[in-house]
Amino acid sequence: MNKMIIRSMPQPDYFVQSELDRLRVNVGFAGTDKKIIMVTSTVPNEGKSYISTSLWIELAKAGNRVCFVDADMRKSDLRNSLRLSTANGENFIGLSHYLAGYVEANDVVYSTELSGAYLVPTLTLINPSLLLEGDKIDKLIALLKNNFDYVIIDTPPLGVVSDGQMIASKCDGYVLVVRAHETAKTSVKNSIRQIEAVGCPLLGVVLNRLENTRARGYYSKGYYSNGYYSKYYTSSESGSGESKPSKGRLARLAHKARRLLPKSGGSK
Repeated sequence: MNKMIIRSMPQPDYFVQSELDRLRVNVGFAGTDKKIIMVTSTVPNEGKSYISTSLWIELAKAGNRVCFVDADMRKSDLRNSLRLSTANGENFIGLSHYLAGYVEANDVVYSTELSGAYLVPTLTLINPSLLLEGDKIDKLIALLKNNFDYVIIDTPPLGVVSDGQMIASKCDGYVLVVRAHETAKTSVKNSIRQIEAVGCPLLGVVLNRLENTRARGYYSKGYYSNGYYSKYYTSSESGSGESKPSKGRLARLAHKARRLLPKSGGSK
């Protein structure tokens, strides 16, 4: 198996680490049948990639064999954010190469220096939807399900492209990351309806960047640039023109998350 070097691990502070531990524990409580878990958001800049990579790392640290699949093939930043490089200096290959038929599934699964943490990276494509419609993604997920305790899949935001909905149909459940007081409530409801339509259960909502004096600095400014998807989508496609949710309405929407993240107030 090829090996990937991670040169920049997330370094959460004490309060953020506590919330990530809570998330990890409650993912375990979701049931042994919930092995393939998608982490997504409604619009860009909600923190889904940070949450998904952190969950992957925390599950591995707890002694699980976990594979992270970077399925955000349109605008992945994982290679830069974790400063990834191959251990043997060979060319970087990943999910997009496999789906296009250039390599086999085993060729794109990398081990890392963190025990139990494995990775399927990707390179960016302008339109990967056709690749996701084939049976190769099903074969990859089946392979990973048979070899790992958990598979964490990071997808593009649900409100801008259909990739996440397509992948959700193959998952055991999903976690929705919502940016507090920013994401339009109608957009969040639409995202939940999209995934309900393909029969993937909502495991919980992570209410992210919530103002709380305990956890100042959860995300440094600029961790997610405002132009994350600007090369591919207009503002109207991302739903930015909709009204922002009130604190009460968003809290009620997040009520379904209590089993997964009983109190998300510690994150910002």
